[in-house]
Amino acid sequence: MKTLKIGNVTVDRVQEWAGNLFDVASFWPGRSWDAIEGERDWLEPHFLLPKDKGKQGVLQASLHTFLIRTPKHNILVDTCVGNHKPRNSLPAWNMMNSDYLAKIAALGAKPEEIHYVMCTHLHFDHVGWNTKLENGRWVPTFPNARYIFAKTEYEHWLNDKDGHAMDGSFEDSVLPVVEAGRADLVKSDFAIDDTIWLEPTPGHTPGSVCINLSSGGGSAIFTGDAIHHPIQIAYPEWSTAFCSDAAGSEASRRKIIDKICDTDTYIMAAHFMDPTIARVVRNKDRWKLKV
Repeated sequence: MKTLKIGNVTVDRVQEWAGNLFDVASFWPGRSWDAIEGERDWLEPHFLLPKDKGKQGVLQASLHTFLIRTPKHNILVDTCVGNHKPRNSLPAWNMMNSDYLAKIAALGAKPEEIHYVMCTHLHFDHVGWNTKLENGRWVPTFPNARYIFAKTEYEHWLNDKDGHAMDGSFEDSVLPVVEAGRADLVKSDFAIDDTIWLEPTPGHTPGSVCINLSSGGGSAIFTGDAIHHPIQIAYPEWSTAFCSDAAGSEASRRKIIDKICDTDTYIMAAHFMDPTIARVVRNKDRWKLKV
């Protein structure tokens, strides 16, 4: 992804991992690969590999953070899996040892220069780099940042630390931040300023939020896991096996699509493959991405 400029704000993507992730039959139970083939004309090549290169029934995904730089703040949106963390649910992400921090440094941002870390929700692949291992302890990776957690989301997992898609992350990537006094538990419409603010999009998790950006007449929305793959733009009714509330998840997707369809607002999701940046446009009786 090339640096995106919106008004006086820039957005970069910091990728931790990419590869085959979404097995359609298990990730979207009861849904058909035939529906994906029906959208191949716009999914390929960015979001669906050509037939001679792709693995039948499996879709690729990216795992990345967005670095937002405004005139006042350096902000990270979602922090991936993290290094040295036992994640038994997915072998490819278990005890990772990536160059994530070096990639952020290459963009000109040091850990101590990050002002905010904003997590759209608290699943393990969105909070991992909140902390790093230092002298046998998990400590905040970004020592001067305020970590923004939706209060509804935090309180849900506080009472369900071993819940679906947590895999130990609450103890090693969330609680240490709270205990260090770096976390702000906020309402789901919290705003940093008139450039960056949250919007509730529950369903994937009880307290999931999207993050809105507006500057100089331009806008973007960071959807987290309200939308995992572009096929859900065409089929917002496709809620995943990991959604806590399938109907709520669908409603949140439809809300996003209705809000930005046929506008200049960029959609930036947590797992879209490169080029990652796109706009939503109408496609007959459904929708698609325009890159």
